[in-house]
Amino acid sequence: MKISDLKDKKIAVWGMGAEGKDIVQYLAKHNITEDFVLINDTECDKPADFENYPLYFGSDVGKACEAADIIIRSPGVSIYKPELVKIRDKTTSVTDLCLNELLSRKKCTVIGISGSKGKSTSVSSLAFMLEKQGYKTGLGGNIGRPLIELLDDDYDFVVAEISSYQASDLTVSPQIAMFTNLFYVHSEWHNGHENYCRDKVHLIAHQKDGDIFFANARNQQLMDYTAAFSSRRRLYDVADGFYAENRSLYYQGNKILDLSELKLSGTHNLDNLAGVFSILKYLNIDIKAAAESLKEFEPLPHRLQKVAVKNNVLFVNDSISTAPEAAIGAINSFDGNLVLISGGQDNQQDYSDYAACVEANPKVKAVVTLYQTGPKIAETLRKNVKRKDFLLIEGDSLEKSVAIAYDLLQKIGGGTILFTPTSPSFGFYKNFVERGNHFIKVVEAL
Repeated sequence: MKISDLKDKKIAVWGMGAEGKDIVQYLAKHNITEDFVLINDTECDKPADFENYPLYFGSDVGKACEAADIIIRSPGVSIYKPELVKIRDKTTSVTDLCLNELLSRKKCTVIGISGSKGKSTSVSSLAFMLEKQGYKTGLGGNIGRPLIELLDDDYDFVVAEISSYQASDLTVSPQIAMFTNLFYVHSEWHNGHENYCRDKVHLIAHQKDGDIFFANARNQQLMDYTAAFSSRRRLYDVADGFYAENRSLYYQGNKILDLSELKLSGTHNLDNLAGVFSILKYLNIDIKAAAESLKEFEPLPHRLQKVAVKNNVLFVNDSISTAPEAAIGAINSFDGNLVLISGGQDNQQDYSDYAACVEANPKVKAVVTLYQTGPKIAETLRKNVKRKDFLLIEGDSLEKSVAIAYDLLQKIGGGTILFTPTSPSFGFYKNFVERGNHFIKVVEAL
């Protein structure tokens, strides 16, 4: 479904987050329609400038959907909601509308990147290098700039970060796609891990002849779930392509760049870059020139962000960490003494590998656990970490946890405090950005 198909229709927009508001404003501004019904899962105030549109929630949602010609769902609204399952044939999403529009433009190539972790850095670095090579590039999607903001301009490339929420019901696919990895996350929205994996991979379900996608060969779960599309699959982190090894990025045995040359932190980012450079190579972009330009790329906030150094203690904000695997990658990115602060919303995740990583890394001197998953993480650590030099602390606030970690590291000569929650932020913060900003404020107040 394209945006032009919405002309003069009665539209129900479900979800009053950023994307929901944006689609209402866009359709009204471009005279597509002004007949809107607003829906939200929970009771909320009517957004500014939307006074003329009725707002429904609770038991009235079903009636509102029935009265509409088309329902546009926001990413946070699960496709598995019983109300949406009944009316799937007249439901679309902001992401699908935008991709349909962008893919209809002959001179624009859409590159979609997804994965459990590493999406944001991958799309940002790719867009940065394409821009540096002189291509007009639009960056949007789940990264924070809705794709709808790109529709009023023309681009050579649109690089889109696509979440599992956004990919789950797409009717089109990007010409080029990439998957960073596939871990256990977001099970509640998807009604289980199996659906999560299938919904993530649905990003490529509608690729056409000549389209292509790149997958991380080191992630077995990703390999398994993309096997059905193997005719269009190209692998990275393989010996005959781009791969990460010993804190460097290689292409067929030749070193392309070293992590120490970049402003990025984290060896896991080299795996992501192996995929990004695979795309650049496919597009016949000058790899040496792209690698040189990457040295100017500034890391995104809340992703292994170095916040401050105080009394020989480095404070690192990794609030984007919403899975144990992200914390494992972060742990392996730093040398010297480490104290971790972990915890967030329970998402039915397994922390055994996280605990095994802590056990195997004597540089991890302590873990401070917090929030809903705090007790679960603490229990797993108690069962698996037997090092006598390890300290487990169950905290009751971020302020106290940071202070405890800071005091501990000062006593042993310094090190790094790594705020790596390993869990989603919802229920405690609006999003990982608010959570990361809270950590920064706590550090600044020390």
